[in-house]
Amino acid sequence: MTQKKSGCFSFLAILIVSLILSSFIQTFIPISLYTSFTIIVLLLSWVLGKSKSAKFNWSYIRYSILFLILITGLQYILDMIPLSIAHQESDISEYIYREKVLEEGDSIVLLRQDRKWSDNYGNTYKGKFSIREKDYFSSKQEYFTNAHKRKQHSWGELYNYLVISDTPKLDLILKELSTIKNTNQLNQLEFAEMVVTFIQDIPYSFVFETACLSPYKYEKSIRVVLEKCSDCCIGSIPFGIQNPLGFMGNLKGDCDTRTVIIYAFLSYFGYDVAILNSDYYKHSILGLNIPAKGIYKLHNGKRYYTWETTSKHFTIGTLPKNFDDISHWYIVLNNI
Repeated sequence: MTQKKSGCFSFLAILIVSLILSSFIQTFIPISLYTSFTIIVLLLSWVLGKSKSAKFNWSYIRYSILFLILITGLQYILDMIPLSIAHQESDISEYIYREKVLEEGDSIVLLRQDRKWSDNYGNTYKGKFSIREKDYFSSKQEYFTNAHKRKQHSWGELYNYLVISDTPKLDLILKELSTIKNTNQLNQLEFAEMVVTFIQDIPYSFVFETACLSPYKYEKSIRVVLEKCSDCCIGSIPFGIQNPLGFMGNLKGDCDTRTVIIYAFLSYFGYDVAILNSDYYKHSILGLNIPAKGIYKLHNGKRYYTWETTSKHFTIGTLPKNFDDISHWYIVLNNI
């Protein structure tokens, strides 16, 4: 009886030591925690089994194999749960598909979109744009949970919070944009054109702070759109703006949802970029300090050329006729 207890205690010690050592090894070697833990558990079981007596003790190896089978089964079940729950309960777009990949030795799920679009000058681009499923849900949850803390913030402060929070988790998309830039040898203006049209190409959707209602309950400009596309609305979103990760998961975005994510992209690549809002027009556009022509907003001695992001065919320096009085626009956020 004493020997059996000792064996159980020894195996527990193997598990604890293996967990500590595998965590330590992971900081130096690009290997998953599960893989390093499996190797160390089996190695220590073999060493302990050999040291117990002249005859090799297989008990520790058997314990280890059974334990590893158990945790492998649990890992498989846990991997499957997010897929089924997300499919039933999330608002992920039908144009987004899930793909399981290995990242630094760990299995993760990506939300991926295959995109092909043309810029305003007929140049065609394509790519696979991905975000991690866990980032999609965690960033949205954080945004919703902390929304009450942002109520007293200005629009610029809110936008800046969203950019800072989500940009690190957009790394896979940023990498793909960089690949497109290098492959096509795009200059500064061409790259900005590619990035903006990447977002312009996504169909417009209203983002409401309250729940989406029947079309007839809205003013004519909104009602006309929703009568043609009842799905072009997402509701119960804090402040009526989606965080960038949320937008890249469900592809539903209005004006400032789009300006914020483009601002995040171009800021990352070193552009002098701004977001302009208009209380008069109830709209949000992008501003870019770059050699160009057309309508611009003067700010701190620099020209920020306007860019409409909600629909195709708008180039830098142009605005819709009903939004083109620059005196009604003001810069709410600028990265330089």
